[in-house]
Amino acid sequence: MWMLAVAILSACASAPRPDPSISGRVGARDITRAMPAGEWVIAENENFLMPLEEAGNLPPVYPETLLAQRLPPQRVCLRLSIGADGRVFDAEPLPAADGCPPSDRIPVAFLAASREAVATWRFDPAFRCIYVDAAQKEAAGEGCNGGEIVPEEVSLAYRFDFEQRDGRGTVRIGP
Repeated sequence: MWMLAVAILSACASAPRPDPSISGRVGARDITRAMPAGEWVIAENENFLMPLEEAGNLPPVYPETLLAQRLPPQRVCLRLSIGADGRVFDAEPLPAADGCPPSDRIPVAFLAASREAVATWRFDPAFRCIYVDAAQKEAAGEGCNGGEIVPEEVSLAYRFDFEQRDGRGTVRIGP
């Protein structure tokens, strides 16, 4: 059963997201527990609800000091650890893969700008809904109706693309 839960979470995390430059929303690329791997198990009497980013989460700012260098586009990929209170408590570069450069090839100013921005981000926390049994879970449908709500720490991966256009810095957030 836990394999099914992981598959469902993977599908939710990799579902297509709207273009953040149009909607203003942030795209999450994947989700994992902020705790050690192997502890991620959802029982038959539980549901898991993803964290939701708050509307006021602003993207990083292109570092003004780098504009004169006319750098090519730069990508920063971070794994954000989000606490049970919805606050970001850690932001680490993702390993080089899936379009993410190695952290030692990212100019420090872009990494710092990304970390500075996400340190202010807030989320409605992720949570697990625990029901008395699987039948109660089935009867509850979507959401957490009648279940015990347990906030969870999770990690989400984000990609920030820093670019220059007409001498001005822009940052896109993507999945």
